[in-house]
Amino acid sequence: MVELVKQVSRRRRWEKVPSLVYRDGDSLQSTPIGDYKDVDQLPMPSRHLLPLGRYKALGMPITMTTSRGCPFKCIFCVGRKMGGSRVRLRSPGKVVDEFESLARLGFTQINIADDLFTANKDHCLTTCNEIQKRGLSFPWSAFARVDTIAPALLNVMKGAGCRTISFGVESADPEILRTIRKGITPDQVVAAVEMCMDAGISPHASFILGLPGETASTIKRTIEFAEGLKQMGASYGFHLLGPFPGTEVRERARELGIRILTDDWSQYHANRAIVETTGATKEMMDSVVEHWEKKFLDWLGYIEKNMESGTASNAEVWQYKKLRYCSIIYELMMNSALEENGIVPGANAKVEGLQRLAGQLSRQIRYGRDEIAEALDFAAGQGTLICTEKNGALKWQWNDELP
Repeated sequence: MVELVKQVSRRRRWEKVPSLVYRDGDSLQSTPIGDYKDVDQLPMPSRHLLPLGRYKALGMPITMTTSRGCPFKCIFCVGRKMGGSRVRLRSPGKVVDEFESLARLGFTQINIADDLFTANKDHCLTTCNEIQKRGLSFPWSAFARVDTIAPALLNVMKGAGCRTISFGVESADPEILRTIRKGITPDQVVAAVEMCMDAGISPHASFILGLPGETASTIKRTIEFAEGLKQMGASYGFHLLGPFPGTEVRERARELGIRILTDDWSQYHANRAIVETTGATKEMMDSVVEHWEKKFLDWLGYIEKNMESGTASNAEVWQYKKLRYCSIIYELMMNSALEENGIVPGANAKVEGLQRLAGQLSRQIRYGRDEIAEALDFAAGQGTLICTEKNGALKWQWNDELP
């Protein structure tokens, strides 16, 4: 955008500015993708322009990056298309400057959102050592490959505050792993989980269903493998393949035995099947997701019954309530409920005002007044919901001010 403005202001031809898509008559034209070679020259994100208080109210981590690009060649990955194949590293000092500033914003965790935080061992170690050198004690998570970690590296990451590492495992079927050019084996996954557990870092394994070569038997093998990792102490989750534009899996879909069912991008959320393989139908893959959704709802129902009987543990009660609060707050935000109905006229006190506010909002979303009041009270206690008085009315709004 900056380069485009410069060219236009100088009355020069802008068609050669990198990374543009423009209309030429009835067709779309594009220019070659540009590449920031020195990512240290990029300014720190202007987070003060974002409604960060709403993210805090939802209990979400805050994110940052220490690098761009990924050198690996997984055929399904859109990240490589966006970030490039050459890893460009921010200097550890600038990385930790940003880390330190984020740690003061009131979030509970920082998520390092690099495609591959462990792409460069020296950079990873230097960054972690700088965090410890500054005496920062703040939890964070990162993404890694199972073949880019070692016990010594994990111990340093743990010492710098790393709580969780997420690994892209994708499948337990060796042939599928070869087809997608993942470059790892199930044995390496097991070894990585063991190393994380030994270091005191929680490992998370991410799988994709619907990859080329998927069948009922490969799905079964992957689920059984994931359950085995869970027994070792790892958590895991499934996504369903989204063949995004520019990825090799989309461009070679027919050759790879993939049938793409829709180009409706709103369906590319990885929670329902939008592809079929020669050996796995949409219904087969959706049934896996539906099974886990049912297990989750059954778990919630189990806690509800325990709460009613008074046998639920404090941890179970807190998990249940936090999920409920998050769901209510999310729905309030998505419906702009506070923005439209956040003023309570004639309220004498905040407690009364909060109850009346909940009654107003219950007409806009699917939750009852008491449930909404409890969630709002929680948000107010966390400082993510604030109340001001003006002209005899109370106005409630999300607190988007940064500390």
